[in-house]
Amino acid sequence: MATLALASINDLPNEILEFIFSLVPPYQDLDRCCVVCKRWESLANNVRIRKKASLQKALTDFNLCWKEELFSSQTPSIAARFAHASSLHRNSMFVFGGASSFDTTFNDLWRFDLSRREWVRPISMGSYPSPKAGASLVCYHNALVLFGGWRHSYTPFQMCTLFDELHQYNVAENRWTIHNLAFGPPPMTGHSATVHRNKMVVFGGYQKTQENLGTSNDIWVLDLDKMAWKRPTVSEQKPPPRYGQFQMAIGEDHILVLGGTGGVNRIFNDAWLLDMKNEVWRWRAVQIKNKKCTVHNWSYPACNIGSKVIVLGPTSPNDFQIVRQHRPSNHHGLHPPNLGRGPRPVNPAERNRAAAAAANNEPNIPPRQNPVRPPPPPPMASPPRQQPPPEPRPGPSGLSAPNPPPAQPQPGPSRPLPTIRSPNYRQQDDDHLLPKRFNQSPEQHGHMAMAAFSVPPTNPPPLHATRERQLERLRKMEEKISAMRRIKEQEQRDLEQAQAAANKAAIAAATSHHEAQLPVTPKRIKRNGLAIYVCDISQLLTNANEPVIEWQETKNSGLIAGAPDHFTFSTMVAGNGELIVFGGLNKNPKSESSSVTNAVHFLTVPTEVV
Repeated sequence: MATLALASINDLPNEILEFIFSLVPPYQDLDRCCVVCKRWESLANNVRIRKKASLQKALTDFNLCWKEELFSSQTPSIAARFAHASSLHRNSMFVFGGASSFDTTFNDLWRFDLSRREWVRPISMGSYPSPKAGASLVCYHNALVLFGGWRHSYTPFQMCTLFDELHQYNVAENRWTIHNLAFGPPPMTGHSATVHRNKMVVFGGYQKTQENLGTSNDIWVLDLDKMAWKRPTVSEQKPPPRYGQFQMAIGEDHILVLGGTGGVNRIFNDAWLLDMKNEVWRWRAVQIKNKKCTVHNWSYPACNIGSKVIVLGPTSPNDFQIVRQHRPSNHHGLHPPNLGRGPRPVNPAERNRAAAAAANNEPNIPPRQNPVRPPPPPPMASPPRQQPPPEPRPGPSGLSAPNPPPAQPQPGPSRPLPTIRSPNYRQQDDDHLLPKRFNQSPEQHGHMAMAAFSVPPTNPPPLHATRERQLERLRKMEEKISAMRRIKEQEQRDLEQAQAAANKAAIAAATSHHEAQLPVTPKRIKRNGLAIYVCDISQLLTNANEPVIEWQETKNSGLIAGAPDHFTFSTMVAGNGELIVFGGLNKNPKSESSSVTNAVHFLTVPTEVV
């Protein structure tokens, strides 16, 4: 009786085995395949090369797909955040710090295992960095270098705190080390950094110096072996001061800087090339081709894959506006306050009143800033009619006051008496347009007060009681906003489920009726997602005197089904044949609310079945 020999995986042809390897995450699992045998090592290396080439071609052909990683509630998960720092080290993506939507910053370090697709919280030792966001994180050998950042201020009426701390995290030893150097850059945030050989080059940022506080275009170099700062000699031609730009290394001797912002409503859309070959480093402005397909690279993630730069951004240029001025509606016939629009026109009655006061040596009391304009007079002058006497009003004691006798005309110029108002009640006619203060008491109907007798009460409420009431109001407002947000998210989920059910029903109905097959309507792509913009930098160093980059034409406005929502201040790192996007801040300009996410999205090439 002949025995039946069992086939093994090694009996498969190379094409089938290589396709199986392409389905494995190209990280630790593919590294383990390399140690099996030389055949597997060769096929695994082919998979890595093919994945990188496929991603490069997919970026040119716009043949990409989004995938969101869903996590189980049983596994540890990182908190939602934005303006964090991330870097890729071997088979993991490290994330440090960031800020939340509740004015808090983090100093925790997380590691996202790209092989297992799960979060790991390393309990590190040593000198922890301060809680901060907007720092730079680069990888050098087996260490992570963290520099700069900002933190929310814990005291009112104070700007955020900037840092110049320099930390190094040893991945193998799981330890933080702080380097307190005597000479170095000032505290900064929003800067960019890249590694060239054994040096970290830092450019720009929002800095705090002894003279001023603002943007910068300075360059600082850190020797990563000696841990020492220095200032290189740079040519006179420099990019405008900026922060929030994207910086990438072009070889070991060049740096490309894209975009950034110089302040409110001053977003840059330029490109600069830094040549570091000679003793004097030189900046050169880069010519941009097909600039209409570009995106303002500020507050949006970007990374480079070979000769391509990928930037995520909105589809509409209106979304780049930083400050959106809001003018409240005028319902009471009051004039808006004079905000630098030239002198206010003087009323003739006010001019006569001021002249009469000067003639009689009387103090000139200024009129109200925003008087209510009387209705225009009729075209024909008519004799004045006698107005009926006003009805008696109850006084403070509840009794009706008798009608006052008619005022007798006094000789000389007439001047209206000033209105006596309480100094504690400093509200003007246009104060309803301004936000109310916590310590401002509401207006009481029928309340009379004089400035001479307006004294604080003898038994004021304790400060802790006022503080508790303020906290209670804030807590109720926060609960109301959270409830509205949950209701809106639930409605969005219900709508998506209803649309998915309708699509399934339509597909089932179309497949069951073969005699009347109709084309299925493709899934509608949401317009509020992040669009993809690709820049070709392959011709950047062809002509050293005139560097050139070119933005590619986008398809479907750069939108792909399954794209992340319109989040800003997220990060994007380049993996093996894929791009990893994490975190971000979503600000709704209509409701003035913001939400932070901890979602992880992957931009990759669609899998083709053999």
